[in-house]
Amino acid sequence: MTRFNWKNKGNTGERNCKCGSWKNHWLNYSGSTSWPTICSVDGCYYEPSLGGHVYQVDDGKEYIVPLCDSCNKRSDVFDLKGSISLARANKSETCEKNRIF
Repeated sequence: MTRFNWKNKGNTGERNCKCGSWKNHWLNYSGSTSWPTICSVDGCYYEPSLGGHVYQVDDGKEYIVPLCDSCNKRSDVFDLKGSISLARANKSETCEKNRIF
């Protein structure tokens, strides 16, 4: 997965999932064993406070990554650090997979 050309997905503040928070969603589905100490955006070294919805400009697929408050509000295109793990934001592929309604 390329780490270039990412954007924040707007208007996601009202979204929720059965993980309890998007931070928990990232912890459950990223394959990472712990919350990182720095933001996922390349060049940012602030502490991440939430799981932010981002998408890769070229394919539009949505993911959750740890972001600081400032980077979560960005509207420009940015790059992600190469070491960051991604968690799919699509609940039907993660926390609601095989859920019977």
